[in-house]
Amino acid sequence: MKLLKTSLAVVAIIIIASFAWYGSYKSDMKKLEDELRTYLTVEKGIDEQTITSITARRSKMPMYPVVVKFKDNPEEHIYYYREDEWIQLAPDPNS
Repeated sequence: MKLLKTSLAVVAIIIIASFAWYGSYKSDMKKLEDELRTYLTVEKGIDEQTITSITARRSKMPMYPVVVKFKDNPEEHIYYYREDEWIQLAPDPNS
């Protein structure tokens, strides 16, 4: 009986930790999306109506890219945040 109670407690802790991690992850992704939206509209002067979508995700490199799609351009624009600045990866802004 004691083993069953211990097992249930461990499973409950694992489930609670999983939900806490997932909530933190979703919060971090939402924060990145909101910060990029602010950067694009305030600092770059892009009209918010031209932005179709902004989606943050986890990947290998960079760790958290944020993909932006614009109404007038079907190509995905990929940004990432490093050392207090947004850097555009694709399409190459220097070409």
